[in-house]
Amino acid sequence: MMESGCQNLPGTGTITGAFQMTAATYTASLAAALAEDPNLAANIVPGLAGQNDPATQAIAAAAYLKQGAQYLQAQGDANPTVLDVRGYYNFGPQGGAQLAQAQPTALMSDTLTGYSAATLAKNGITAGETVGQWQSSVAAKIGNAATASVLTT
Repeated sequence: MMESGCQNLPGTGTITGAFQMTAATYTASLAAALAEDPNLAANIVPGLAGQNDPATQAIAAAAYLKQGAQYLQAQGDANPTVLDVRGYYNFGPQGGAQLAQAQPTALMSDTLTGYSAATLAKNGITAGETVGQWQSSVAAKIGNAATASVLTT
C-alpha cells in the first residue's frame, strides 16, 4: 500500500512492481528468502520476471524487511518497529539507522545526510520536515501496526 497503492507499477530505472524494489534488492532479497525456506520456490515466478509478480515480490519484500529489522537491531535498536523498518525500506541501511536513532525534532535533511534535497523531495519530504512529522505521516498510512515489533522471536 505504501509503495504503489497495491498496484503493480513501473518505477524509474530498475524499480518496479507492487513493492517498488530495485532489481538488485529484489534479487538479493528473494535469494535470502529462498535460502531460508527452499519450499517457497514452488510459489514464485523465477528470475526478474518475478519482480512484476506481486506475490513473488511480496516474498522478496518480506525478506528485505526482516533483514532491515535485524540490521537495525545490530545498530542498537533493540526492538525495531514497523515504522523503524519502513525507514530502512525507504532509505536503505544507513538512512534507516539514522532515522531509527534520530530525535523526533530533528530535521529529515539533517538526519538523512546522504540524500540531497531533490532526492528527499522525490520521496515526498518537504524542506523543514522533521523526523517526527515524517513518522506521523507514515504511521497514519500504516495504522496501528506502525508501533508493532517486527521481530518477535
